Amino acid sequence: RNYKVVSKEPHIDLNGLHETWMDEPVRQAYERLFGEAVAEYNAKQSRPERRISSYYNDICKDKKKHPVYEMIIGIYGKNEDGTSICSAEQGKEIMREFVDTWKQRNPNLALIGAYYHADEEGEPHVHLDYIPVAHGYSRGLQTQTGLVKALEEQGITKTGKETAQILWEKQENDYLTALCESAGLTVNHPRAEGRMHLDTQTLKLKTRAEQLEQTVSSYDKQIRQIK
Repeated sequence: RNYKVVSKEPHIDLNGLHETWMDEPVRQAYERLFGEAVAEYNAKQSRPERRISSYYNDICKDKKKHPVYEMIIGIYGKNEDGTSICSAEQGKEIMREFVDTWKQRNPNLALIGAYYHADEEGEPHVHLDYIPVAHGYSRGLQTQTGLVKALEEQGITKTGKETAQILWEKQENDYLTALCESAGLTVNHPRAEGRMHLDTQTLKLKTRAEQLEQTVSSYDKQIRQIK
């Protein structure tokens, strides 16, 4: 936690508990995960301009990829008397188990950050930062970051209208549910009516379309004013 930042956030209790369970710098993680593949690729390039100086920087510039992904897990809900359905101690234990077994479930999603927060309004939760790692590319690096291919290596592929990412999120949600139930908690997953899950790319397109609509509307108003 950066005090200068959190001190300006009214929803954060400065005396509340927060813990860092894992915190690997992103650039360092990229070197660990892809450094060997970059070295092999560069060794085959006779032209210096085709060599990769920073794979991380290249991914940051790629509009179709993300250098790091985030998942947030928590156990939410209140009893009739207003108390949380899960104590902070029990919730922390469950979330710690979720984090500790991540690599077993997700060998192609390298976890580089895990941050436990019990110092905000709402329920305790954990922020998880991970990098997809996929192998066997025929173009470019043999090992690259790519969520769809990484999930495919884990045996998760698009089925019907459900993307691999949606199916994977369901898998993780089911595992968290199992952990909660094994701890004696009853789990409900209420569905909000009319809400749809949007994968990252769809969400970007939807946001861009809304921005364009607003721009067109703004121009239309200006034209009317000129007339």
